[in-house]
This record gives sequence, structure tokens and C-alpha cells, in this order.
Amino acid sequence: MSDYIHCPTWPKGKAYSFRKVNKAEEKYIESLRGKKEAPGYFRCEGGTAAGQCRWVQPRWNQSKGFSLPASFS
Repeated sequence: MSDYIHCPTWPKGKAYSFRKVNKAEEKYIESLRGKKEAPGYFRCEGGTAAGQCRWVQPRWNQSKGFSLPASFS
């Protein structure tokens, strides 16, 4: 399931597709935020020639979002 949400790393005014984080991403988020919170995160699916967006956030809660390390590009 994808949701279209504003991503703070991309130009304002356009919504981007977000998908549920995969297992590797979830494991990383779990190490930072805890096992209970990690499954509720979604990742921006935006991308350019420079690479895929690494922004993740809980569904509809941008204030708890952050960028994954470059190893998740």
C-alpha cells in the first residue's frame, strides 16, 4: 500500500509515494526507536539520478521522521 505524502527532502507542494519500510529498514529503525514503534514507519519512494530518497516517518507523523544512512540508498 502506498500513500502520497509531502516529503520534507523534496520540493514543497508535491506529494510523493510512501511505502511501508522493508525488514532491513525496520531493523535499523528498531535499533533507534524501539521494537514497538519500528513497524509503523513508511519510506519515501522518490528518487533521482543521484539515488533514492532515504526519508522515513511514521504514517502521517513527519515530526518523528528522519533520513536513513547512505547505506540504504
